[in-house]
Amino acid sequence: MKMRRYAFATVALVSLFPLAAPLRACCDDFWSCAAAVATGGLSCAVEDLINSVKTLITNVSRLASTLGQQAMDVVNLAKNELSGAANDLRNLAGQAESDFNSAAQAAQTIVNEASRPQMIAPQAIGALATTAGAGQRAGGGMVAPAGGARPAVPTPARTAAPAGATGVMHFDPPVSPQDLLDALRRAQQAVDGLRPDVTQPINQVRQFATQAEQQAAAAASSAANIAQTALLAPLQTLGNMLQDLVNHPEHIFDPSKIVDDAITQITNQAITTMTQVHDAVMQQAKGTLDMAQKPLQDALDRASVAKKIADAMQRLQRARSKSALDALNAVVPRQRVDVHMLVSQVAAATHPSGITALNLGQHHGMVLAPFNRITASRLTARAAGAQMAAQLKGPWMQFKRIQAAPPKADPAARNRMEAELTQRFAGKSPAQAAAEKQALLNEARARFARDPKTLQKVEAMLNGDPVIQNHLGPHGPAVQQQ
Repeated sequence: MKMRRYAFATVALVSLFPLAAPLRACCDDFWSCAAAVATGGLSCAVEDLINSVKTLITNVSRLASTLGQQAMDVVNLAKNELSGAANDLRNLAGQAESDFNSAAQAAQTIVNEASRPQMIAPQAIGALATTAGAGQRAGGGMVAPAGGARPAVPTPARTAAPAGATGVMHFDPPVSPQDLLDALRRAQQAVDGLRPDVTQPINQVRQFATQAEQQAAAAASSAANIAQTALLAPLQTLGNMLQDLVNHPEHIFDPSKIVDDAITQITNQAITTMTQVHDAVMQQAKGTLDMAQKPLQDALDRASVAKKIADAMQRLQRARSKSALDALNAVVPRQRVDVHMLVSQVAAATHPSGITALNLGQHHGMVLAPFNRITASRLTARAAGAQMAAQLKGPWMQFKRIQAAPPKADPAARNRMEAELTQRFAGKSPAQAAAEKQALLNEARARFARDPKTLQKVEAMLNGDPVIQNHLGPHGPAVQQQ
């Protein structure tokens, strides 16, 4: 009921302002201040409402004119982030390739060194002679290889005792050169056997990354049109509705629910539409990138397995001990197995000498990390839609707050009006004051001719104003009657 009373009061007020011209600012001259005082602040509320609507009209026009550019910004965001994810996958594939090649090169170098004849150092010749003498005394003999080269004598390794067995050293017998070479060659063959199983998935990752970028680029044009199709017509319709409120202020306190529904629908649709634009670019391309996840993880797993084998080979090459040989044999199966079994066994293999299991699960997180770009870009696209919606929602909420608040006269309006009346009537005789008053009433009747109710309030206010009454003197009523 309160809102309807405001609507009725506004019908009487709007004739203060020509409908074809913009509404005057509240209390910027004598008559607008007089209207504000006479109507109890209703004219100011109307102006505030119309200013909110004008802000909305400006924002709607701006959104409609920049809709294509804002949609293209989301398209470019999606393309750039997808390309970034594709490059991240390529980099991971390159890392797997580099790690595998390093492991394969190390394995080959270790085998090459182990295959060369080992020369004994001069300072070990005395020890070798002593060993040879002991062998002869035992009834054996030692034959030097042709060319005078002497075979290296492996030094038995001694290892510290486990905890609790203080002072005890464990004897780690040396491994024969042939057993060492056989184990190293078998391990090197296992690494080389992984090469096609690393190269193929790496090539697949690169192919999927390129294909995804091409798909995103192809989808860009149609994706940008989604915003125009979904939002342009509703924005234009809303703009027309708001302009009608400005042209007909008598409806300002009771705007059609259609306007409120239109703004709500567009603000919601803006968020949805910008997300749809993003998804239109990403949908097919992301599906292609998803296909790169498994081959990339396979490549990373197999490169890690190759490195573990090469590390175990390096341990054996340096220690030349039975424990190092056992460790390598624990890592590399003695019989050939398929790549999946090899990866599983090597990754899980452990040995007390320091061989630990691989955590291949970390590769899953590495593979998924590039896709965080796509998730983040979708949130950014949604935020862009929310910013568009805020340009409508903010002024509209301000409009509704003003609309719901009861009109209130501003004391400054009365003060300004009284100050101007004081200036107008200063130094005037009662007869001159009566003439000035009559001039004001005549001007009020001309200004408010189309609004009898407002005219009646303004006349009553002027007739009872204390400034005017004081200048009329005791004969004021008689002058007024004349």
